[in-house]
Amino acid sequence: MAPERPPRGALAAILEVLGVYVSGQLVMFGVASVLGIPLRNPLVGLSADVSAPDLLAATRDLGVLLALQYAGWFLLILPIGWWHRRRSRVEYGLTRAGAPLGTLIIAGIVTFAVGELPGRTIEAINAVVPLGSTAPWREAVFAMSWTRWEFWLFSAVGSYAFVAFGEELFYRGYCQRRLAEDLGDGPAIVGVAALFTFSHGQYLIGNVYSVGMVVSLLLGSLAFGFIYARTRSLVPSMVAHALVNIPSTLPFQVAMLFAMVVVVWMARRPIAVAVREGVAWLRAGTPRWLTSAVAAGGAVFAVTNQRYGDAMLPMGVLMLAAAIWLEFREKRRAR
Repeated sequence: MAPERPPRGALAAILEVLGVYVSGQLVMFGVASVLGIPLRNPLVGLSADVSAPDLLAATRDLGVLLALQYAGWFLLILPIGWWHRRRSRVEYGLTRAGAPLGTLIIAGIVTFAVGELPGRTIEAINAVVPLGSTAPWREAVFAMSWTRWEFWLFSAVGSYAFVAFGEELFYRGYCQRRLAEDLGDGPAIVGVAALFTFSHGQYLIGNVYSVGMVVSLLLGSLAFGFIYARTRSLVPSMVAHALVNIPSTLPFQVAMLFAMVVVVWMARRPIAVAVREGVAWLRAGTPRWLTSAVAAGGAVFAVTNQRYGDAMLPMGVLMLAAAIWLEFREKRRAR
């Protein structure tokens, strides 16, 4: 029996997400050029003994770079989304979805405890018994003095505040929601988890530490995707993402591990229900081969883009153009 073919809408969704993921870089370069903003990666050459003025300058440059990156994505996402299906801010997860804010924050804390428990364990072990090297800029950050307010401002921009908001808005609010429209929640969660995980080039290193962090990041991303799909609000995943990214020393990591275990134990019943629900989503609707293909495609695409970014730009533009063409035909048939 021949395998079931994916619907045309699913192909358009996949092409659109991957096309935007890459083509946003071109928009970023264009905006920077028009505004006369030089693009510099402040992480290159970052050292542990960086002076306070230089760290503030790096914070500024990093904030500008990230703002342009997110702007590049959403200058494509918003007009395409409005043209295609009149998507509003609510459909991008910028809502409480009828739930109390406190409930959503608690859901984010539980999601953090479940999804990040392996990662925090690896970090604690690595602090005692080194498991392998990481990216030079991460080693520099870990070796800096954490008593300076400049360090915490730098971390807020590049980690637990700005990035937590921007990445959740893009990966969950846009990518996952767009794929879910035509593939269902299960494939969308898995596919975006793979894309998100392997977009973190700092962990694409062949050692025990990096492999462990990739596995942890994948598990955490699956948890973020599930809680977003369940609540239709980005508040829980943003809270969880921010907690994941807060820098911590070994004593704090141990205390955090203990607190996470307590949270998981106290919430064990709703967590078990959520796991069963997630498994049911994966088994329902979309063929399993398509779910696996979306996940593998997201991982391969992210790794390839990390290694050969410039060469991927023409492919990204073509994929986005193909998606718009398919969506245009879909709109014509629907009239």
